[in-house]
Amino acid sequence: MLNQKAFTFIELLVALAIIAVLFVPVMQLFSHSVYSASVSQDTITAANLARWQMERVKNLNLSKEQLTLMGNEIYPPLTALPIEMNNAKWRIKRAIINGTDPLEIRISVCRDDETIPIVTLVTLIEDMHWEKVEAI
Repeated sequence: MLNQKAFTFIELLVALAIIAVLFVPVMQLFSHSVYSASVSQDTITAANLARWQMERVKNLNLSKEQLTLMGNEIYPPLTALPIEMNNAKWRIKRAIINGTDPLEIRISVCRDDETIPIVTLVTLIEDMHWEKVEAI
C-alpha cells in the first residue's frame, strides 16, 4: 500500500459540510447587522429632523395663544415634495395639544410612505411674563 498524503473524497465532503454549517450563522449575523445599521440610520435621521423642527418652533418665540392658533402642521405640506435625506423621503408633523398647561407640542417624524412615526419629541411651552421692578 502506498503512503498517500492527500485527502480522500469523503474527508473533503465532511470538511465542506462543517464549513457550510458554520457559515450559515455567520451570514445571518451579517444580514442582521446590515438591517440594524439601516434602522439606526433611519432613527438618527428622524431624531435630527425632529430636533430641527422643535428648534424652529421654539425660535419663533410665540405665545401659547399664537402657537395654538397656528395649529397642527405637516412639513413640508402634502402638496409639496418631501424632505429627501439619507436616501429616504421624510415628513414632519407638528401637533399642538390643546387644553394643556403648559402647552404641549409634539413633533413626529415619519417616512413619506408611512403613517407610524419613527421618532416623536414632546416639549412644553410656557408664556414668560416679565414685570418691570423698580430699584429701591
